[in-house]
Amino acid sequence: MKKTILFLLVSIVFSSCSMISSSYIPSLQIERKTISISDIKVYYDKNDITFKYKEIGRIFLKNINYWADRDPAGQINKIKQEAAIYGADAVIIINETRKESSFALFDGIAGGNSGDVFQYSGIAIVFED
Repeated sequence: MKKTILFLLVSIVFSSCSMISSSYIPSLQIERKTISISDIKVYYDKNDITFKYKEIGRIFLKNINYWADRDPAGQINKIKQEAAIYGADAVIIINETRKESSFALFDGIAGGNSGDVFQYSGIAIVFED
């Protein structure tokens, strides 16, 4: 019984550590000044955009953890942070769902989890004149 409780506590501690990181892949080789994250507009559908824009890059999240990173707002905030670094005016959020499962053996006791993980990516855009 004590080993089971210890295993659960260790699992919770390690799975609650958020390690989201991101990759930015430029679409255009332009340099823009970094802007404030609060200035980044967020769109969830290209059809909602009523102005001309250019895609300057794609943002992909990595190291999404089933337990720690299920918060969509945290993922979107990370995408906005990355877009702000590259001077985007806005991001178009792309929602994807993937399956995740894990298995661990701790002191002879097995455990794991599985489920759907929402993983977002983004398209960084700038407004055209």
